[in-house]
Amino acid sequence: MPHTTGFLRGICKVLKFLAVIDYETFGDDYLKVAERVADRAEMIWFRAKALTAAETFRKAEKMRRLLPHAFLILSERPDIAVAAGFDGVQLNERSLSPETVEEVFPELVTGYSAHSLEEIEQIQADFFTLSPIFMTDKPYEVNPIGALDVTDTGKKVYALGGITVSSLTLLNDKGYYGYAGIGIIKGMI
Repeated sequence: MPHTTGFLRGICKVLKFLAVIDYETFGDDYLKVAERVADRAEMIWFRAKALTAAETFRKAEKMRRLLPHAFLILSERPDIAVAAGFDGVQLNERSLSPETVEEVFPELVTGYSAHSLEEIEQIQADFFTLSPIFMTDKPYEVNPIGALDVTDTGKKVYALGGITVSSLTLLNDKGYYGYAGIGIIKGMI
């Protein structure tokens, strides 16, 4: 067993961690959770889909004050990301394009939530999440794509969706820059 544990630690050191702090999941504990994972995460993605713009700004600003040195990204709202002092924004097919964000907000790093290799190949962003890799508990039907090999994309791709400590080994040698998730955080805190 120690060999497996050491191996997983090695994988975790090679793959970078993008912590997804989802407000709908963690609620008012979002700051406590962010603080607990900050030292393990390369980036922290604050996802607040159901909040108003004003609520999102207030909560994002609190996160920035709590974690002044963390690399923070915000879902879909580059205007709020800049106002709250975040470093980047996570975009998707329904949001502004990465090109538009880079033109209007050049100070922000752009991430893009992709669901296929084709999307990654067609879209220009600084990094990508690819999901769902594995089965994950959602209130809607989930069709996992599996641990696809992303090496040929030549892009920085984080695996997202159903990621667990035991599934990290399945990402090995597939070209992933890192892994992202909400569920895996629950096992860390």
